[in-house]
Amino acid sequence: MPAVAWLCSAVLIASHARPASAQSTFQNIVNNAGERSLLLMVVFAAVIVFIWATFVVRRLYASERTARRQIGELEAQLNEAEAALTAEPNILMIWRGREGRPERVVGDMRGTARVPGTASELMAFEDWLESESSISLKAAVDEMRQNGTPFNIGVRTINGELLEADGRTAGGLTTLRLRPLTGERRHTMELTHDTRKLARQVERLSAVLDSAPIAIWLRDAAGKLVWVNRTYLKAMDAHDSDAVIGGGPELIDAGKIAFKAQDGEGQETVRRGEAHAVIHGAKRALDVYDVTLGETSAGFSIDKTALEEAQKELRRHIRAHAGTLDKLTTAIAIFGPDQRIKFYNSAYCELWGMDPDWLDSNPLDGEILDRLRSERKLPEQANFRDWKDQQLTTYTTLDAKEDWWHLPDGQSLRVVAEQHPFGGVTYLYENVTEKFALESRYNELISVQSETLDNLHEGVALFGTDGCLKLYNPSFSRFWQLDEEFLESQPHVDRLIAECQKLHADKAMWHELKFCVTELSETRSPLQGRINRSDQMVFEFAGVPLPDGNTLLTYVDLTASAGIEKALRERNEALEAADRLKTNFLSNVSYELRTPLTNIIGFAEGMSLGIVGELQSKQHEYLHHIQSSSADLLAIIDAILDLTTIDAGAMELKYTEIDVAEFMQEAAEKAAKQINQRDLTLNIELAEDVTTLQADRDRLGQVLGHLLSNAIGFSSKGATVRMGAQCDNGDIILWVADTGKGMDEEFQREAFERFQSRPVAGGHRGAGLGLAIVKSFIELHGGQVSLLSKLERGTTVICRIPMRRSEGEKTGSGRIPSHSAAAAR
Repeated sequence: MPAVAWLCSAVLIASHARPASAQSTFQNIVNNAGERSLLLMVVFAAVIVFIWATFVVRRLYASERTARRQIGELEAQLNEAEAALTAEPNILMIWRGREGRPERVVGDMRGTARVPGTASELMAFEDWLESESSISLKAAVDEMRQNGTPFNIGVRTINGELLEADGRTAGGLTTLRLRPLTGERRHTMELTHDTRKLARQVERLSAVLDSAPIAIWLRDAAGKLVWVNRTYLKAMDAHDSDAVIGGGPELIDAGKIAFKAQDGEGQETVRRGEAHAVIHGAKRALDVYDVTLGETSAGFSIDKTALEEAQKELRRHIRAHAGTLDKLTTAIAIFGPDQRIKFYNSAYCELWGMDPDWLDSNPLDGEILDRLRSERKLPEQANFRDWKDQQLTTYTTLDAKEDWWHLPDGQSLRVVAEQHPFGGVTYLYENVTEKFALESRYNELISVQSETLDNLHEGVALFGTDGCLKLYNPSFSRFWQLDEEFLESQPHVDRLIAECQKLHADKAMWHELKFCVTELSETRSPLQGRINRSDQMVFEFAGVPLPDGNTLLTYVDLTASAGIEKALRERNEALEAADRLKTNFLSNVSYELRTPLTNIIGFAEGMSLGIVGELQSKQHEYLHHIQSSSADLLAIIDAILDLTTIDAGAMELKYTEIDVAEFMQEAAEKAAKQINQRDLTLNIELAEDVTTLQADRDRLGQVLGHLLSNAIGFSSKGATVRMGAQCDNGDIILWVADTGKGMDEEFQREAFERFQSRPVAGGHRGAGLGLAIVKSFIELHGGQVSLLSKLERGTTVICRIPMRRSEGEKTGSGRIPSHSAAAAR
């Protein structure tokens, strides 16, 4: 049929497109028998199509009439449904699908309930419903639209109106119907709504209790646990409540707690007690509360360990403060809001001479004043009652009060009364008797100092921070021939220098003096100098910066002492020449003695070896004494030579790297014979950080030799001698200690001087040069020597020298400092 219709359409289109040519073509077809048959077939087909089309059109018309009739019926039914739906106040919201807003909102509340009128406002549940109803309805609608779960709940508006919310699903539609409730249905829905609300509150309360930071539990009528929260479980180190509720050990044994009614009401509904429990391995202090709930009970515990510790700490602080206040010389008394004394220190009792037992009875402030007045210890008052009332007004004022009391016994008190932070008043009684006396003496002292300055022979001038003259004495005015009226005008240092230059025109000196007075630097340095004036006057001046920024200038008249100074200088030069002569004499004599002494020692050693034949025992003993005495004499001569070499500045130091441990061991081996003879023990104590040092090995060996010799000589048999070394800030400290007789303080001051020796009966006797040489050699190395000694306790000699030679030190030689040489002499 579609092909025939297409063919007929093509023929018709062709006939309309070319009418003239079509007529000729038709004529040709008619004339052609084959073509005539084809035409008949086309016409037949067209007739069939026309008949079929007529039939279809008639069926369509019939279907349309049926559809129109059905539509009319459906509209009538819809109108009836809408009329039935709107017959009572309600709102119906219809959704299609799971997302989006309602497609349609039908109905209204007709004044029975105030609800929004548009879909968007209706969906904003939180704007017109109570919080709990809004959350419940939103959750129910979301669940219905997602999973098709119907619901029927009651919701309450913010105006307190109860509505029924009914949600249903049908096919692809979701509906929510809101309508007000009346009668029994309203009562039932209110109960349901309140039940749901209470259930949610219980759920929230349970969640809060379960997450509370305190342990909470519930017990049944039999007193058994039925519920505990997570904090309780953590305290018991349990993973779930079953392990605790099942009859195991409990956190707190309620039977051992002495409960007391809360707030002293005598009711047992809420009781409180105290207990201790071990939680996480530590003992904790707990406040336990038991709440009776009908036949059941609930309990909770609050950890008050930190509170107890804080209370203990507070008590300790209070005791410490009380102890501190009790040690003060200022009398202190604290009265409570009831005007009774709460605290006093010992100075308060001592000041007023009161019995502590009576003060411990907490008398009133007024009673104390009355008692002090009766004992005539208060200042005399014309009207004591008014004065007392005035003193007690401190309790009703916020400002601190300060008063001065002059007591009959001559004491003066500064009395300060101020409000205590916890109520009451704190009194401070400061005894200013001595302060007044000091002020009086100070004023007297100032007067005396002024008179002293005025009568000094030295000229004194004080300049302020502004460079102006503040103070002077008559000698200053006389030295520089200055007018007193000019000085009283407090001239600036520039004007003063201009006047003084008339007598002495040294501009460089005056410039330095001005700079000393007017310099603003915090590190001002003092100035000293001498003035030789043209009028033959000689002054020595000094400028001293004072801590307060002022500058003090002093002038000493040296005119009369100039000749004396010259004579002293000549005498000093003569003494130095005599000292050099003495040094040369000792050097020459020592060298002259050394040669024959060397021969004696050599002959003695030869005789001891048997060169002149076998010696008898007595001869051996005499020979031993000769050798010992010769060795001692040689040591003295060597010491004298060393000291003269040092005094002459010709002592050479040959620095080498010294292993300290090995060096001390060598010194100990050299002294081993003496140690064994006296049955002594030598201990070497080296710190771990001691390694090497740079020094003259021979001279440092002499130092240790002399120190060990002294320590051995002054030690009793069986004693211990200690030698050691340690590092300290780039220096090495060498020390030798003994437990012998020790030195008194007088001899300690002379111990390092030459030829100072104090023999001990039956003990060591030296020439008194050992410590002098030790001091000289150590100072040549740039070090220091000190001595610690107590009688019958022993002596320790400490030598401190740099571990490394400084770069600026002369290589290979050194000179003892002049002050050390003088001390040695």
